[in-house]
Amino acid sequence: MKDAGKWVIAPKPPLNQKGPHRYGTFKDAFNYRMIFVYGTSGSKEENEWSFNKAKYDAETWYYRGNGAIDIISDKEFSLAKYKDRGVILFGNRNTNSAWKTLLSDCPIQVERNKITAGNKQWTGDDLAAYFVWPIQNSPMASVGVISGSGIKGMKAASANQYFAGASGFPDFMIFHLDMLQTGVPGVKFAGFFDNDWKLDSVNLVENN
Repeated sequence: MKDAGKWVIAPKPPLNQKGPHRYGTFKDAFNYRMIFVYGTSGSKEENEWSFNKAKYDAETWYYRGNGAIDIISDKEFSLAKYKDRGVILFGNRNTNSAWKTLLSDCPIQVERNKITAGNKQWTGDDLAAYFVWPIQNSPMASVGVISGSGIKGMKAASANQYFAGASGFPDFMIFHLDMLQTGVPGVKFAGFFDNDWKLDSVNLVENN
């Protein structure tokens, strides 16, 4: 950096900012011996979706990547026990009790019949979301969220194209069930967090 007209060595950026250790995109969470955490706090149908989706993704990873993944329930998860491991969370704030531990400070929140992202809000049970968020008190691990605002939204999120080698998913993507038929018009909100992991209008797109 330049200080008073002279080039000087800049201070090392803090680890809570984006950097080579943790820069984002949704697939960044699939690092550091990731674990899958399914929800058990919802309805019977919601819990079944969460467990089956975790199994489906684990089996896909086993086939594509020749890797075995630990699958645990939300009630089994703790930051101390799984320190510095990537987490993939299935469900929403109402259906997965690990949400409060991992995502209480995230500007994107998914609950029954509603998704909020900063000052934006969408309602209905047919919304889905994929997004990544840094895990508090970990210098490198992230949580990746596979979520829906209801059973329709959860089923919209059931495909796992993010395992394809050439697929590119941003930090966050909120979409409607219609996306499965209409494509891009069904995407409501997508983009990247800024270097401080904040929503920045410069780095996102929105469809009305």
